[in-house]
Amino acid sequence: MRPHSLLRSLPGVAILAAGLASAAPALGSKAEKIEALVSLHDLKTAVAIGDYYLKQRTLFAVRDRLAAIGREQELGPQWNPSNLYWKQAEQALYAAAVKQVIRDFSDLEWLSVEWAQLDDRDFSEPDIDQLLAHFNTGYGRKQLMIVDHGVAIHVQGALAFSGKLVYDVPGLEADRSRMQHLYSDEDDEMRFNIHESPEGQRFALSPVGKRYFVNAVLNVSGMISRRLDQTAGSVAQTVKGLSDKAQPAVDAFRRGSQG
Repeated sequence: MRPHSLLRSLPGVAILAAGLASAAPALGSKAEKIEALVSLHDLKTAVAIGDYYLKQRTLFAVRDRLAAIGREQELGPQWNPSNLYWKQAEQALYAAAVKQVIRDFSDLEWLSVEWAQLDDRDFSEPDIDQLLAHFNTGYGRKQLMIVDHGVAIHVQGALAFSGKLVYDVPGLEADRSRMQHLYSDEDDEMRFNIHESPEGQRFALSPVGKRYFVNAVLNVSGMISRRLDQTAGSVAQTVKGLSDKAQPAVDAFRRGSQG
């Protein structure tokens, strides 16, 4: 729809907004409404992309740490990724480290706080009422999925174009497959016939609608990318701090070598 058609439909937008507002959940303060708005989003695909990235960074850090242990403890050339005891050490150290690394990212409690602050700054309470009402309609929920998918696209793009994301990592095939399936399924589910939803078109072209899409896709994806960078930056230290998890396998390797 061209912008000039929006001008002709402004009275209709006002009537629509009033009708939708009556369907919005009965909430109290602006903060409560913003919390409800943020909770409507489902960033499972963006989280899966972030999880896959952090898992590969963790796996690389674990392998680097095991190589360093080999040098520090003078384990010799037999201490390598093909060795059974190395594999046991890798499994134990990775399991402990990835649990801690992923926990710092994927619960998204940190994102809820930052997103709520963004909405509070950039949208008035009547804006929030309009957004809540629209996103609780059928077509509104589809547009909400478009926002969530847009966030995932930007997160993945930032990782891919910077060369940080490696798609083919032995040992993480199941995580890559999950990420790809979520991405594909969400891409299918969000689609709808825009010509059957004049209210969806009006919302997408409205000042509030356009601002929300830009804010959510660009700013929220930026928040996620920054958090991923911060978390990835501490992975090596996290792995080093858990080195004792690998020691039983290292000791078994040493005993086997001596025998």
